[in-house]
Amino acid sequence: MKDHQIRNLVNELRDVAVEYHGSQQLRERIARTVRAAILPDKAEQREDVRRKHAEWSQSTFGNVGPVGPLKHLSKEALEAAAEPGDLSEWADMQFLLWDAQRRAGITDEQITLAMIEKLEINKARQWPEPKDGEPRLHIAAAPQQDVK
Repeated sequence: MKDHQIRNLVNELRDVAVEYHGSQQLRERIARTVRAAILPDKAEQREDVRRKHAEWSQSTFGNVGPVGPLKHLSKEALEAAAEPGDLSEWADMQFLLWDAQRRAGITDEQITLAMIEKLEINKARQWPEPKDGEPRLHIAAAPQQDVK
């Protein structure tokens, strides 16, 4: 922790001690305050690793488009399918998704909107019975015949 963060923590602990003095909640509030200061926020931690990966990828691979990372993603997905419990394969897939997204200039907001739309489309589709270990592709609507 940096000096200013320690000072902030001390000030927060003082405020907690004053507010909860003599109450049963004092220990819990102190523990919660210390935990929040010491343990990084999971969202911040994820954004930090995403930023570090982007910096590394850009300096390592330069100005290339999203197709290479997407092709690499298909390879990593097959490796993850062979070993679904291997978290390093999941990490590889996430890095490659982030990299392709960044290189394509697509924002998280754009993807979220597309996901909302796609979920509604998928919910309206017909799907075959699940079969473990096999992909489930939606059942295509029968082509309409032109009547003359």
